[in-house]
Amino acid sequence: MNIILGSSSPRRKYLLQHLFNTFTVMHPNVDEIPHHFEKPLEFVKRVSYDKLQDIRAQILHNPSLIITCDTIVTIDNEILGKPVDYAHAFNMLSKLSGRTHQVISAISLLYNNKDNYHEHNDYEITHVTFKKLHKNDITAYLSHIAYMDKAGAYAAQEFGHMIIEKIDGSLTNVIGFPLRCFFRMIADMDIIQKLFA
Repeated sequence: MNIILGSSSPRRKYLLQHLFNTFTVMHPNVDEIPHHFEKPLEFVKRVSYDKLQDIRAQILHNPSLIITCDTIVTIDNEILGKPVDYAHAFNMLSKLSGRTHQVISAISLLYNNKDNYHEHNDYEITHVTFKKLHKNDITAYLSHIAYMDKAGAYAAQEFGHMIIEKIDGSLTNVIGFPLRCFFRMIADMDIIQKLFA
C-alpha cells in the first residue's frame, strides 16, 4: 500500500516507522499562523486539513493513504508555538510551570480505493501538568534538548521527567502523533486490514 506522511516532524516519522515498513514523507507548505480570533482547536484542525489538501495537490499519482497532522500546546486559550529564541523558550516554560495545559493534535486522512476517496478528520486532547519550575530548573532543561523545533519548547520524550508531573491522556499525542486517535480513525474508515495485510 502506498502511504504518504505529509509532515516535517521527525517525531511523527519515528512513530509511524513502528507501524509501517515503508512510507513516503512529503513536506506540506501551509499557513501555520493563527487567524484573528481563531480558537486553538479550530486552528489545529484547519492546519492539519490544509496540510492534507496541500499534499494532495502536490502528487501526480494516487496514493492509497495520505496522513497529515498538526500539534499545538495551549494554555489559557493561547497557542504556544515553536519558540523563536532562548528567551522565548524560557518564557514559555515559565508560563507552563506548576500548571496544567493542553496538547491538541488534529489528524487528517485521505484514503483512495480505486479512485473512491474517503476523507476523515479527528483530534485528540491530552492534559499535561508541569512541576513547579524554578529558573535553574528551566535553564537545566533547556540545556538538555533542542527546543527550537518543539511547540511549547519541550518534548515529553526528551528529559520530560525534569519538568512533567503528570500526563492525563495519550503520551504519543504529546510526542506529536496520537496513535490512539489514528487507530480509531482507520477503524471508522474500515481500512485496518488493508493497511496491515
